[in-house]
Amino acid sequence: MSKYQEVNPIRRKFNVFLEWIKRGFDLNFFLYRFRWNYVAKYDAVLKFPIHLDIETTEACNLKCIMCVHGTTGVPITGLIDTKFAKNLIDQAAEGGTKSIKFNWRGEPALHKGLEDLIEYAKLKGILEVQINTNGIPFNEKRIKKIINSGLDRVIFSMDGATKKTYERIRIGSNFNKLMSNIKTFYEIRKSLKRQKPFIRIQMVKMKDNQNEVNKFISMWKNIADDIRVNDVTNRGQGSMLYSGDQVAIGRKRCNQPWQRMIIARDGEVFPCCADWDRNYKIGDSKKTSLKDIWKGKRMNDLREINRKKELDKHHLCKNCYVETSYEWRKMTKEEIKKRDLMIKKSDKKNESVIRIEEAFSD
Repeated sequence: MSKYQEVNPIRRKFNVFLEWIKRGFDLNFFLYRFRWNYVAKYDAVLKFPIHLDIETTEACNLKCIMCVHGTTGVPITGLIDTKFAKNLIDQAAEGGTKSIKFNWRGEPALHKGLEDLIEYAKLKGILEVQINTNGIPFNEKRIKKIINSGLDRVIFSMDGATKKTYERIRIGSNFNKLMSNIKTFYEIRKSLKRQKPFIRIQMVKMKDNQNEVNKFISMWKNIADDIRVNDVTNRGQGSMLYSGDQVAIGRKRCNQPWQRMIIARDGEVFPCCADWDRNYKIGDSKKTSLKDIWKGKRMNDLREINRKKELDKHHLCKNCYVETSYEWRKMTKEEIKKRDLMIKKSDKKNESVIRIEEAFSD
């Protein structure tokens, strides 16, 4: 058994090290990353999560073919209240949280107060503030505001290196506008002589775009600080989990219950970034403090299930597609052929699900 073998891990590790150099070998950043990588392994339950995902909205302006917004859909209820979001940031800063990402299931730039929230988080001393975006809602004026707000990282999701492929996957998008917006981020950052926000551009590799991976990397290598290519994860017959040329063969401890919590726009709290259907609520931040939710029974129950490696017995974890909670092995050519035939026969679009990029995943 082995851990998941990601696409181009050497490039990723080099970029992480290069970023640390750009940060002036910041010891706080190193310690934050060390904790992120090892708290679960050593069963260290900290007094507060290292990272929070604060959902600014569950709405999205696109309907991508591998996302629930493009398949089953996500109920849209509005935008997070800015005052409430700042209260969450206050609790995070007091508790020692190092990282906040201002999105979960939706497009963060649809919230007009996003820049204000980023600036507030930085004023409160949050080390790493980031967003994951499709990049379409921005214009030059807003890009400048976002950069000046103190954002540490912007992650652009772009699943194609050509207009035809990209717009077929990301329905409702505009290839030329995204290209322009990413380059504008880079040029304004350069003109302001800033290192940040660090620019990550990522692609979910699937049948529709697998022939464009090399072109994708080549087109962004002089602009992006980090380029990620992630295999799409598929569930085949018998609930077997596949990713690229690998198949899951067992479960292992998931890191997330030791690292993070996710706060939905309405204040309900969840332990996992992949729980898009909100099946395992661990608390309500409008009624209970984040610290008490983090140390609460439902979160502790989830940690205990992970300690025992009994994830398949839990309704949230048994159908998980986050690859780091599995053991993997490479498939033979014959197995890949059978797998592809099986998926083709099933002809169920919603069986293909995007790998949710973890905040600052390694």
